[in-house]
Amino acid sequence: MSVLYVIQKEAVLSKAYEAFTVSIKQEDGSWKKQSVPAQTVEQVVLMGNPQVTGEALTYALELGMPVHYLSSYGKYLGSALPGYSRNGQLRLAQYAVYHDTQRRLDLVKAIVAAKIQNQYTILYRQKVGENSLKKYKKLVHEQQTIDQVRGIEGVAAREYFSYWDSSLKEPWSFSGRNRRPPTDPVNSLLSFAYGLLRVQVTAGVHIVGLDPYIGYLHEVHHGQPSMVLDLMEELRALVADSLVFSVLNNRVIQPDDFTETLGAYRLSDDGRKKFLQAFERKMNNDFNHPVFDYPCTYRRAVELQARLLSRFLQEGLAYKPLVLR
Repeated sequence: MSVLYVIQKEAVLSKAYEAFTVSIKQEDGSWKKQSVPAQTVEQVVLMGNPQVTGEALTYALELGMPVHYLSSYGKYLGSALPGYSRNGQLRLAQYAVYHDTQRRLDLVKAIVAAKIQNQYTILYRQKVGENSLKKYKKLVHEQQTIDQVRGIEGVAAREYFSYWDSSLKEPWSFSGRNRRPPTDPVNSLLSFAYGLLRVQVTAGVHIVGLDPYIGYLHEVHHGQPSMVLDLMEELRALVADSLVFSVLNNRVIQPDDFTETLGAYRLSDDGRKKFLQAFERKMNNDFNHPVFDYPCTYRRAVELQARLLSRFLQEGLAYKPLVLR
């Protein structure tokens, strides 16, 4: 099973029999069509402003296939999801933990400590010497409130990104994290990678039946999928950040793969294709899951972490975030 990406502006996704048809307008005004058997597709991602017919959208949902929307910069916009899980007991448990001060704090500490550990691991892989991230990880467990933990997370993040510039090879540079829109190529890739990761975590949360809007580290605000953002934290460094380092330092992505408009950077069509291919390779990489002790892909690990969290909520078992050495 694979993810069907439609990234061309003048493209139309439609349905023909038991397959999706992607029609792409050519420079001479003609249309190039490609058929994709539906049984080979797990998710659909539409980037920019391609069109999708009502028949194709309905067919995807009938097959239990989510359809995700990203902006031309790679920002996650939303998803059309199949019918929600009917696991009401899990959602009741999720709401109960939200109001349980100690259990919520314990969970937030576990998530943030894992995030910092994984950031340390990424820097170690980039041959960055000893840094203070492990100190911040230790400090997390000493905090008494969620706001205090958030404060440590913020300081650790600034420390983490401060090492990026020296870890990137020429011609790349990085002066700090920025977004909406990203004002340099590295931030453009980070935003795109986080948008793609959010797609995968949204699907995992939906499959398991968690309420995407009730989280613990991220505040509950109108329209903010706090649970999705919570589960993303332990995966950002392992999936998105490591991918960005890889495509830049291994010269998969080149400076001419970007376009700049009014100070905002985004990938060209060819650049997006290369980055999406790299992202799919990353999501399909095998590693030994530290909790289950068997090989799995990062895509499978997203769902496994959502299921581990549901066990914490319903059975009281300690939540073990994904931490890799």
